[in-house]
Amino acid sequence: LGAVWTIIYNSDLLIAAMVRLFGRIRGMPPVLKTAVSYPLHNRFRTGNILAMFSLVVFTLVVMAFITSNISGVFSDVESVSGGYQIRADTSYTNPIPDIWKVLEEGDGVDPTDIQSIGSFNGAPVKMKQEEPAPETEQEFTDYYLQGVDVGYTDSVNYEFATMAEGYNSPREVWQALQDESGTAVVAAMLVPTKSNYNFGGPSLDFKLEGFFIEDEPLPEVFILAQDPRTGKEQRLRVIGVLEQQAFYAGSGVLTSQEMVNSLLSLPVPPQSYMFQLEEGVDAEATAKALEKQFLEHGMQAVALEEEISDITSINVMINNLLQGFMGLGLVVGIAALGVIAARSVVERRRQIGVLRALGFQKRMVQLSFLLESSFIALLGIVLGVALGAVLSIQIIDSMRDYFPSITYQIPWINIVVVVVIAYGASLLTTYLPARQASRIYPAEALR
Repeated sequence: LGAVWTIIYNSDLLIAAMVRLFGRIRGMPPVLKTAVSYPLHNRFRTGNILAMFSLVVFTLVVMAFITSNISGVFSDVESVSGGYQIRADTSYTNPIPDIWKVLEEGDGVDPTDIQSIGSFNGAPVKMKQEEPAPETEQEFTDYYLQGVDVGYTDSVNYEFATMAEGYNSPREVWQALQDESGTAVVAAMLVPTKSNYNFGGPSLDFKLEGFFIEDEPLPEVFILAQDPRTGKEQRLRVIGVLEQQAFYAGSGVLTSQEMVNSLLSLPVPPQSYMFQLEEGVDAEATAKALEKQFLEHGMQAVALEEEISDITSINVMINNLLQGFMGLGLVVGIAALGVIAARSVVERRRQIGVLRALGFQKRMVQLSFLLESSFIALLGIVLGVALGAVLSIQIIDSMRDYFPSITYQIPWINIVVVVVIAYGASLLTTYLPARQASRIYPAEALR
């Protein structure tokens, strides 16, 4: 609104610049001045149309920037997947006792093609934060506690948004899960953030309180996990909060598999696996071979690059659909330009006759109406694109705190499509009224 107000009430400077720029073209100065005089005579109406037009373009540009840059985050499969190429789940009723042993004894998958395997076990427990704040106390909530083995902590490359004091690197935090009893790491979706750009998953009953993901170092935070069958409790110290893009790091609270077994007082077999392949090995073919070799265990394996690509495609499709609905607002703005052009032909019939009597040719009258439409359309387009790009830079910079791999990418194709369609349609809706105005006879108009 501020930009529209500034432009409308400083339009004299804009007109002077346009005349100076195009004034050397024969016949253009009077056409230019005539084209902008009518819109500026009705500043309020012109300002409303310009605001509506630029607001829709602005929204489309911002959505295009966000969609393009978020897609860029997911294109880095290595950082999103934690360094793994295959994810697999097995049947709970028939778990795999020793996956490396089965691979070495079988003939489906060559063990030398696999660099490392990380496994997850877990169980439903009751969980709460221990004294989250002096004035509040959480109740036990049903949640899922997951444990990871040494293979996972030694090979995963996820980093942390914040770490507890005494830990200087992500590798130290992952190693501490195995070496230090009673430690855990949590997903970013469980931790409040000072920013409005928290992309953490669904609404959860269990969340941590009393600190923010931006706090460094991570203050002392403890979680109480309780076995719902026996009432046995285990105190877990949170030593790290995972980065936002750690999408394949379990359900939210990770500890060691030995800690899960100790809490439940029985061995809990792994049901999920992450495979890190040697360079050059085909992930899709290996995933199919794993399903075939572990058929009796009900293994379902998927290549993460394909899965991430499918998820990204779905997100892009939804965002494009939303952009399409927003584009309907642009259609309304373009239609408004056509209505005003048609109305101005009627309102300015006598003025057009005077201009023709003074020597304006038909093509000059027609060009004047087309420039009038172009004046509003181009101002709205430039204003929307410029402000949208400026805001998008700030949004991407804020998101970089949570998605370190995000890079600022300009969606040139989306912007060009919006600009071409908006301007082309504006000229198209104005062409017929402009042609009608150019055919008015002076004597008939002045009668």
